[in-house]
Amino acid sequence: MLTLPAVLLLGTVLITLLLARQSWRLPPFPGRVNFLAMQLSACWWATAAAAETLALSPTTKLFWAKMAWTGIVGAPSFWFLFIWSYIHGEVSARWRQVPMVMGLLTWGMAMTNDWHRLLYASAQPIGGEPGAALSYVHGPWFLAVTIYLYAFMVLSFAVTASGIGRAAPAHRAHYVGFLLAVAVPWVANIGYVTSNVLLFDIDPTPFSFLVTGIVFYWLIARRRLFELLPIARGALLDAVPDPVLVLDGDGTVVQANPAAESLVTSPGRLIGRRLDGVPEIGPALAPQALAEPSDGPAPRLVQLGGGPQPREFEVTRVPLSYDGRSVGQLLLLRDVTLRRRIEARLHDTVRTLDTARQEAETLLAAEQEAKRALNSFLSMAAHEFKTPLAIIDGAAQMLLLDAEAKAPAMIPRLEKIRRAVRRQVGILETCLADDRLSDPALTLRRDDIDLPALLRGAASAQADGAADRRLELDLADCPAHLYGDASLLELCVHNLLNNGLKYSRPGGRVSLRVWGETGLEARPEARPMVRLSVTDQGIGIPPEEIERVFDRFYRASNVRGAAGSGVGLNMVRRIAVLHGGGVQVESRLGEGSRFTLSLPMETEPRAAVMAVSHSG
Repeated sequence: MLTLPAVLLLGTVLITLLLARQSWRLPPFPGRVNFLAMQLSACWWATAAAAETLALSPTTKLFWAKMAWTGIVGAPSFWFLFIWSYIHGEVSARWRQVPMVMGLLTWGMAMTNDWHRLLYASAQPIGGEPGAALSYVHGPWFLAVTIYLYAFMVLSFAVTASGIGRAAPAHRAHYVGFLLAVAVPWVANIGYVTSNVLLFDIDPTPFSFLVTGIVFYWLIARRRLFELLPIARGALLDAVPDPVLVLDGDGTVVQANPAAESLVTSPGRLIGRRLDGVPEIGPALAPQALAEPSDGPAPRLVQLGGGPQPREFEVTRVPLSYDGRSVGQLLLLRDVTLRRRIEARLHDTVRTLDTARQEAETLLAAEQEAKRALNSFLSMAAHEFKTPLAIIDGAAQMLLLDAEAKAPAMIPRLEKIRRAVRRQVGILETCLADDRLSDPALTLRRDDIDLPALLRGAASAQADGAADRRLELDLADCPAHLYGDASLLELCVHNLLNNGLKYSRPGGRVSLRVWGETGLEARPEARPMVRLSVTDQGIGIPPEEIERVFDRFYRASNVRGAAGSGVGLNMVRRIAVLHGGGVQVESRLGEGSRFTLSLPMETEPRAAVMAVSHSG
């Protein structure tokens, strides 16, 4: 027959099982397995207590009292493991063997009590009516188990109380409620053991675990209390790769993470020692810890460890205070050994590079000075050569006048001398022109050029130096006049003709064609241009090198055997661009090339500063 105590106990079992089910469905939290084991142990305890209440015979009541011991031992034990998991981190699974072994051992002692009387010395009904509660006289094993259980309950209370001081102020009220919930089973069991608190003549402790379980489920599921517990801070402290030390007001180490423990030769023995008494780190860190924090938490550099390469740390000191008074300090050590070594190597590299830069600047200045001296020498030499060449040309002219009357057969030879002189003068003009084009203040002359005469003179001079090649002129559409710098444009024509004749095969043909172009109908805004093309039947230019033939000092890979400096075509482009025109090339390897010079025809040349780089 059901009684009120049995109904209450069975209701407790049902509610506790529902709480266990809901707890298991919550997101994982520290100590969840221990929390569920505590609830199931409490359910077993309450179920056995309900069966004891419902039993009518003393023998059956005693049987269920014995069966309850696995739950009696398990509930407080698993409760402590759960509390510890939350406050200090998940405990190893092997610790769960302690309540399991103790519970089975006590259960075995209970079931064999008739042989040794160590748990119950006697058990007598308190009345004569059927189903009356039993009065127990306990034996020595009961005392041992009681001490075991109270030790766990005291530890649970102490661990929970320690969390109050470590919690954030906003959550201390939750901790107080947490502590009160832990105290409920303790107070209930003390009352039962001392026979001061009974609930329907039975032990009220199973009911108290129901109350505690409900409180904790609410804290876990609704208030998310344990997501904000100090365990997060402890886990974070352990995860920090840099050493962290917490000191109290006397300079004693009260907390140290694994990275800090690794700094000493005996890891695990750092906590509880005064910092200045730790030989490995004390001499370097103690002055930092005792220094006045007048400069705030700015890091300071220290060296730790002996040997030729000590480790270097930046030490940041953070004072810790509570209610306006200092309670200690936190030291954060950031390992900067590698960074400092890299900085030292970088400094050495920068210093080496700076020395190399200064040397390079010195060499560059010397090179520029040598180049200026060379250009000055070439300019002087060119001017000096022009004087005797002018004398030779003047003498040849005088001999021509005399030969017309006295020795006509000498006229071709004298004219050849004059052409050779002009060709040599042209070479000198090239040297002078390159020096002139390198002058940043270059200004073009504005000459009215007789273009056909300039082209014939250049062609005649170049033909004399290449007798085994044919030079053909097509001046049918050549404009009569052109504005520009006559000496520079003549030099362009000489370089283009010389380039074509030089790389043509013996017996080959080089043609010079000049024509004018006006604006096309599609482009009425286009300026009238003079096009001058030099076409040869030479060796051609490799396709991948066509874009580079106008670079200064560049020579195609297939002309290594021919004399040249790689300056002529670069000079042609610079002069063309300076006049507002350009130069293009078309070439087929092994068949020949065509260079086309384009110049404005009717507009006067601009007096401009040289804007084309020396390299093209």
